[in-house]
Amino acid sequence: MHIDRFEEYLETILYLIRKNQAPAKTKQISEELNVSPPSVTEMIKKLHSSGLVEYTPYQGVELTEKGTDQAIKIKRKHQVLETFLVDVLHFDRKGAHKEACELEHAVSDAVLERLYEFLGSPEYCPDGNPINLDKDNISREEEFIPLDEMEEGSSGKIARVTLSRDTKERLSSLGILTGEDIKVRRKQKQGSISVIAVGSEVALGRDVAKKIFIVPKRKTF
Repeated sequence: MHIDRFEEYLETILYLIRKNQAPAKTKQISEELNVSPPSVTEMIKKLHSSGLVEYTPYQGVELTEKGTDQAIKIKRKHQVLETFLVDVLHFDRKGAHKEACELEHAVSDAVLERLYEFLGSPEYCPDGNPINLDKDNISREEEFIPLDEMEEGSSGKIARVTLSRDTKERLSSLGILTGEDIKVRRKQKQGSISVIAVGSEVALGRDVAKKIFIVPKRKTF
């Protein structure tokens, strides 16, 4: 079986385990990869034979220690490539994700580390998730969205700010820091966004807003 497909499955299983905080279901894997359930079952058998996963009927798929190591390595490669595509080549996040999926199987470890150093050893990828996961403490897949994708009138809590130290300090002085509530007051056609933070209105450019991640407030009916 081609190594690309192995890597694709391992990365997907890791994502689902973090999302579920429980084993990945074969149905979920099928939906994520857009493949038939029998194809998933066949691949799980091959991954198990390679010592990468364990499968328990009616519970799901878990990564072994070997499988976790490989999955984290693949995910990190994807995130570094995605960061390069967004920050240097100015792809949008959706396009960068698609291109990174294609490139991650071809880029060597040596090239990847050079890219990572070139980028300044970033802590987070464009989606706000940590690039360097700790295999002994794989946290929950975060559920937040970039501020620039929020709608007018929506609100939430600031989860993460992935900007330079100087910019973060300036924003902190304006009340835009992790843990604080924020509300989108107005979005301008040119891309800027006005928000309400600690009772004051602040105007932000899109380049800044896309690196502020928000846990949206759930709507009540």
